[in-house]
Amino acid sequence: MLFARRDKLKLGVVVFEITDACNQACKFCYNHFKGCEGYCAPAAPDYAMAHRTLKRLLDEASIASLSLSGGEPMLMPNIHDLVLKARFTGANVNILTNGTLLSDNDVKIFDDLGVGLIQIPILSSDAQIHDALTTIRGTWERAMRGARRVAERRKGWLAPVLIITRQNLDTIEPTLELYAELGATNILVNRFNVGGLGIGNASELSLSHSELRAAFKRADNKLKELGLRAHSGVCTPMCVLNPKEYSNITFTHCTTELMSRPLTINYRGEVRFCNHSPRVLGNIHDMPLAAILERSQSDGYFDKRPVECVSCRLWEQCRGGCRAASEQLYGTFDRVDPILSIENHK
Repeated sequence: MLFARRDKLKLGVVVFEITDACNQACKFCYNHFKGCEGYCAPAAPDYAMAHRTLKRLLDEASIASLSLSGGEPMLMPNIHDLVLKARFTGANVNILTNGTLLSDNDVKIFDDLGVGLIQIPILSSDAQIHDALTTIRGTWERAMRGARRVAERRKGWLAPVLIITRQNLDTIEPTLELYAELGATNILVNRFNVGGLGIGNASELSLSHSELRAAFKRADNKLKELGLRAHSGVCTPMCVLNPKEYSNITFTHCTTELMSRPLTINYRGEVRFCNHSPRVLGNIHDMPLAAILERSQSDGYFDKRPVECVSCRLWEQCRGGCRAASEQLYGTFDRVDPILSIENHK
């Protein structure tokens, strides 16, 4: 056969960071480049580069679910064209946005294109608390306007995100009630995970282990009362949060098998372990994605077991929590999740 069809990689979930630019400066933001010394504002969105990278990615891989992220993806001109390109390949596409820039037209087009979920952080039922966490006044009102547009357009389309911090701890229950009022059935409840801008704000955002357990128990109880379930997408050591104690929340645990985990690729083509990890495994404009993953899987970087986890029977499930946060904080994947270093006040 003169032109044999090349077998594509089969990937489950890919986060595509279409821009580094953002219109907020959230205290908890984990974008790794925001935690570096000498950090300066990121470049403006580059549609041509993002389109070129997406084309290369889709040429090399068959992707079940592609999440467009940032930065703030709605800053990208012609984002709808990127969605269309991915949808043509059969990929489910989700939009991870702060919601403040979503227009009626955006929502209509995304609906017409069959976008799967639109994920928007609504950090509190209290506008002042939400705005304090985003550091910009008026963001709660704009995010809620966007969330309502999504919720009214299609039932169950909105996926609100609650990031539990010390600053919004007292409004967990009314915030979940707000999600229920919006008709949300896909809900994320995450803990604050140190990284990026969050490194400098960790002392005012972090909870002790006992406080975190109590917060998740309150969320779990409220979800049960509302007849809802939630997912926690931040890998957390099981010795800190035991999933068995929260029957209405499912928990993510982090595999180091690159072919079966959510990978992250930014608009420049840089491949990373996840959207929290700062370490670039390679660039798809320089090397085929399959070769990048094969090389990275075999170099031993992900094989080491943190000393705290050596004798732990939960290791195979837990994997030491979010060790990408360790990469940001300590510069290595060998360390256990930094949450274990937080004093556990009784």
